[in-house]
Amino acid sequence: MIEPIPKPAPSQRGAIGTIHRDTLPIFIHEPVLEDILDYSEQDPGRELGGFLLGGLYIDDSEYVEIRHFLPAVEAQSRAASLTFTHDTWAKLTREVDEQFPDQVVLGWHHTHPNFGIFLSAYDLFIHRHFFSEPWQIALVVDPQRQEFGFFQWRQGEVVDCGFRCISE
Repeated sequence: MIEPIPKPAPSQRGAIGTIHRDTLPIFIHEPVLEDILDYSEQDPGRELGGFLLGGLYIDDSEYVEIRHFLPAVEAQSRAASLTFTHDTWAKLTREVDEQFPDQVVLGWHHTHPNFGIFLSAYDLFIHRHFFSEPWQIALVVDPQRQEFGFFQWRQGEVVDCGFRCISE
């Protein structure tokens, strides 16, 4: 776990979507979200993905703060599928160790070009097996419909959820 830091001030928070009271609040820095959305639009004809980095923090309550995004350029990508290969995981480990040693992998991102915002059975398999910590999250972006949404663990299930965007 990373050293505690103060929760972003209320004036820096903008709630988007439904924030469930019994779940871990998600905060994302606006420039990071913009980077993810820009990356997602690079090839709207196939699924793209990446990893969400930051920290799990504790002060008066726990919360997740997304501070960085690493594209998974080694992933095998098709129109309706994305596979994180051994090379994808190896590069992620190297980049986190070298560039972001004080950050943790909070979750993952992938696109659903013109399919909408949901987690498929395969997406749920990935999340359950590789992002199984109760604080780990997923972000799905549909670059053609210009929609996106977060998913998180809630009472043992992966459900859609809201988040707060931190303006810089």
